[in-house]
Parts: sequence; structure tokens; C-alpha cells
Amino acid sequence: MERRNRVEDPASNEPTAYELGRFKTFITIQVLFLLGSPLAGAFRFKPWSLLDSAILVLGIGLSGLAYVLETPKGRRTIFRIAMWIYLIGVLDMSINILLSGIFGWKLIVTSF
Repeated sequence: MERRNRVEDPASNEPTAYELGRFKTFITIQVLFLLGSPLAGAFRFKPWSLLDSAILVLGIGLSGLAYVLETPKGRRTIFRIAMWIYLIGVLDMSINILLSGIFGWKLIVTSF
């Protein structure tokens, strides 16, 4: 069998309007959650309450990489990684709300 050298069309590696719209929507959702992040910690800026903000900022930074990557596979991979990081940030935010929301930090610390 003979192998043929295939030259890929550079236009096929360009992100489509649908992909760019998806990235933009995802980044917008992440920014909205980042703006609501101090509410999750009840404005107590402790390391635990700041962790969700740091995770969300990391997810936003990785999502921004999806705009500049050249291959569709790389864009999909980064998008999936950013999605998982975002979900970890939301999970951390949920735990933070449970700990500082209804019960408050002082009640939990004094009960131990």
C-alpha cells in the first residue's frame, strides 16, 4: 500500500462560529459565578472561601486558551479540562455555602 501525504486545509483548523459562541457563553457563566463567589463565603475572606475563587479563575484562564489553540482536538481537550475545573470550583463553592451559610463558622468550630 502506498501512503499519500495529506496536506490539511488550514481553514479546517479554524474554530467555527458555534465553537466560539460556546466558549464565550462558558466564560460568561464562569465570570458570573466568580462574581458571586464572595457571597458563598459570606464575605469572610478565609483561605477556604478564597479557594473557589482561585479555582474559577484557573478555569477562566484555561477557557481562554481555547480561543488561541490551533487544532480542534486541543480546543476540545482544554474545554473539557476547564469544564471539570469549573465543576470542582462550583462544588467547593457549595461546600463553602453549607459551612458558612446556615450554620456559620463559629458554630461549627465550637461544636468540635
